[in-house]
Formats: sequence, C-alpha cells, structure tokens
Amino acid sequence: MKSIIVFTSKYGCTEKAADLLKSRMGGEVEVINLRLAKEPSLKEYDTVILGGSIYYGKIQKEMTDFVNKVNPQLAGKRVGLFICAGSKEQAPEELRKAFPEDLRNAAIASEVFGDEIYYDKLSLMDKFIMRMVKGKEKSSSGLSIETIEKFAHSMTNGA
Repeated sequence: MKSIIVFTSKYGCTEKAADLLKSRMGGEVEVINLRLAKEPSLKEYDTVILGGSIYYGKIQKEMTDFVNKVNPQLAGKRVGLFICAGSKEQAPEELRKAFPEDLRNAAIASEVFGDEIYYDKLSLMDKFIMRMVKGKEKSSSGLSIETIEKFAHSMTNGA
C-alpha cells in the first residue's frame, strides 16, 4: 500500500507533525509540502492524508485550492485529514471548516494534532497577534504524539 501525506506548513509545526506521522505509519509514505513543491498526482496512492495549520481560523489557501482540485480523485481512496491548531475550544470547528463535508464524511480518520509555536520564526504581524490573542511571547510545544499515533494506527489498520 502506497501512501502520501500532503500538507501546508508556514512555520514548521505541520511539517513536524507530517514527519512524525510518516515515521509511525510504516510502509512506503511520501510527504509533500504544497508551499514548497508542485502539486502531486494522486493516481498511484491508495492512501491520501491531507493536513495543514490554521491561521486566523482558516487552513492555508494552498490546501483549500488543492482539495477543491483533487476532491473528485479521492473517491475510492483511503483518506485522512488533520490540522495543527492551538485553540482547544475552537479546533474542532476549525477542523470542520478546513475540509469539505463530503471529504470529512469519507475520511477514515480526522484529528487535531495540537500545535507548536516557533516564536523566532513568526512574522512581525504574527508575533503581534500572538501577543494580543494568546498572550504568548515565546515558543511553545503542544503537538500530541498520542493523537498522531492514534491517527497513524487508524490509517494503517482501517480502524
């Protein structure tokens, strides 16, 4: 079984989550960051996992555009969806808004992996917003390894 994890990552949290997921899935897994690589063809993959981070309540435009383009190609494939988001209260709704309903309904697994903030990498605007909204002025780690492992298990075992 051949798998691909397609994601968007602005500062590196979702990239780290995708790499952690890949290391727990086993088998042949390709990882593609849509912000750095051209859109992959999904024809040769049995399993397609889509993920991204949430900024200002939305997933990145590159992921939205990709999902809208490939959604018809995902029929008959094993699909998984994830986001990296920091607000525990808002994250379930952000996950719901990040992907179309038909794709969410067909997904084997959909999860919020948590977030990590790399404060030194943030743009000035994002630093300002982070201070105002979250009161944070330093890096933090909140990725859930347990959730990533559970997701990988679901995707590899169909549970």
